[in-house]
Amino acid sequence: MKALLRWIGYSAIILLSLQVPLYAQNAPVVRYAQLRVDSGAVHNRVISATAFKKPDVTADNTLSAADFDEESYLQKVASLDVYGKKHDARPIAKLLKADQVKAVTSDKKRSHKFYYHMANIFARLRMYSLAMKCYFKTLQVEDERIGTRLTDSVAVDSSYTADNKPTFTQINLQDNASIAGLLAINKADEQMLAADSGNYDYPDREIKSPPTQLVNIIDPFDDGKKASAYALLIHISQPVSGKRRIFVKLSKVGHTFITLIKYNADSTSVSRSFGFYPKKDHFLSATPLFPTTGSVFKNDELHGWDETVGKFISERRFKRILKVIKQFDQKNYNLNRNNCTDFGLSLASTAGISILYTNGSWPLGRGNNPASAGQSVLEGKVLNTDNNYNLFICNDLLRENQEVRVKNQDK
Repeated sequence: MKALLRWIGYSAIILLSLQVPLYAQNAPVVRYAQLRVDSGAVHNRVISATAFKKPDVTADNTLSAADFDEESYLQKVASLDVYGKKHDARPIAKLLKADQVKAVTSDKKRSHKFYYHMANIFARLRMYSLAMKCYFKTLQVEDERIGTRLTDSVAVDSSYTADNKPTFTQINLQDNASIAGLLAINKADEQMLAADSGNYDYPDREIKSPPTQLVNIIDPFDDGKKASAYALLIHISQPVSGKRRIFVKLSKVGHTFITLIKYNADSTSVSRSFGFYPKKDHFLSATPLFPTTGSVFKNDELHGWDETVGKFISERRFKRILKVIKQFDQKNYNLNRNNCTDFGLSLASTAGISILYTNGSWPLGRGNNPASAGQSVLEGKVLNTDNNYNLFICNDLLRENQEVRVKNQDK
């Protein structure tokens, strides 16, 4: 009788797999079509700085302290820092007038709030280099000890000897004041935002992340320019936004991917967003029935997400991350042991980010997954393992799920 029931169960799973196969974290879906401006881009669209038209947002030279309300301005910025999958750069472009930004950031408390909101907004607009620039500004306000050198995660790195004792290495970077200037929001950023703001649309069809080669991820960072800082972000798209639900109808399982950023001394930057995917050998590849298959990287710069965790890292950690990426290029994809979340968590761990309780189970298997990892981020189960700089954490949950979460918290 048990054998008969087991046979019936396996038959049901096979039938379900044939109709709606569980392709582990293999359904990148986003409704953004954006224009990217980036130096050294290989798989991004590039615009030369000379090709920029004069932005619509220009400084209001007639502005005076008497006719500008900083608190009202800050409230407008805060009103744009909202959850949801529909975001627009145009309102931000209108708010970023030079005199207004200067006025609202003249006070430390207002400056912190302004850059905090801007970091979230730029992250949701997929402008990750700008998001981390703004996040850096909040660090300067929070940590009064950053006065002489950028001596935390950007400037100091640790490695371990054979007897597992840590050794510390000072990275040769500019002093903190210099880096603060390089990571400031500059004219090129304003032009990029103004140029990009008219190129957002939301097509009805779903846009899938295209395959990309390892060289398209690694080589652009070797641009011959002196680096001023590095950053990493891990992005998690849950099957159900804001819930620890591992799959929906066996076909929607979420995705985890990474963004790497190199800031150059000439105020340019290189950014790559990418994920680790199964390369389907046959129809049931990367399903519970056939968990192992080939692998492929995909360009996830337009991929949506529910949770993001980021931090600044040292050059040494950055180089280690590149080595880990090269190692994954030689590995097969395995639904249970080497999936996109394993890839993301491995790179995040190398950067000093540890997300707890990322494991879960599904029919015929178990392993790390976006639902568990994303929910742990929401629950604050994230560690900064090298104790440098607070982590940048941003959520972009679906609005209806966020409203349910708020109601539940209020009960």
